[in-house]
Amino acid sequence: MTPELRKEKEAMIRFCFQEAVDAISRGDVAAASNRNNQLSGMASAFRGLDSDLYWLCVRYSGHYYAFIRQHDTRDYNAWAVGLACQALRAAA
Repeated sequence: MTPELRKEKEAMIRFCFQEAVDAISRGDVAAASNRNNQLSGMASAFRGLDSDLYWLCVRYSGHYYAFIRQHDTRDYNAWAVGLACQALRAAA
């Protein structure tokens, strides 16, 4: 896979993830589920073909599920910053 194609695929993965969390923020669970299903489909397509892209899909899907399981906020960016702060406090 060429570096340009890899960057394009990474951008598609990030876009799907961002669309999924944005849909959750709007309360559109169906759209979020569709986008996460696309992430899963991409992971399946990359499995055995490109392990880095496969694991990128898996990690984003894991973040998506962790985000929808929590009930503190529907703002993904605020939630992610909160996680980072928790990690920093734990490391200190």
